[in-house]
Amino acid sequence: MSTADPEPTGIVTDPHANPNDIAIDEFLHTPARLNICSLLAPADWVQFSFLRDTIGTSDSALSKQVTALEQVGYVEVRKERAMRRQTTVRLTDTGRAAFNAYLANLERLVARARGGQ
Repeated sequence: MSTADPEPTGIVTDPHANPNDIAIDEFLHTPARLNICSLLAPADWVQFSFLRDTIGTSDSALSKQVTALEQVGYVEVRKERAMRRQTTVRLTDTGRAAFNAYLANLERLVARARGGQ
């Protein structure tokens, strides 16, 4: 993870923060990472090539984002050699919890914007 990346949190860590504030995990909020997690969430293991083709990005750009997610423990990467090299990716329990918290916070923001609490 580069030093420019915000730390993944999913929650407000400031003890003086307003309890009505809704924290958005800015690490996951990056569009590429959000795309990756949204494709991994309903699946077990997903092929790297499927992620690349579905998101419409390059191998190197996807690899950079997957590595960032892996470094914070949000995804696990498995590389296998059968007939050819195959890389698969899945959300870890930590990554799934962070993504679910992110989605729940987004849903709260949408409800607030539509006049709910």
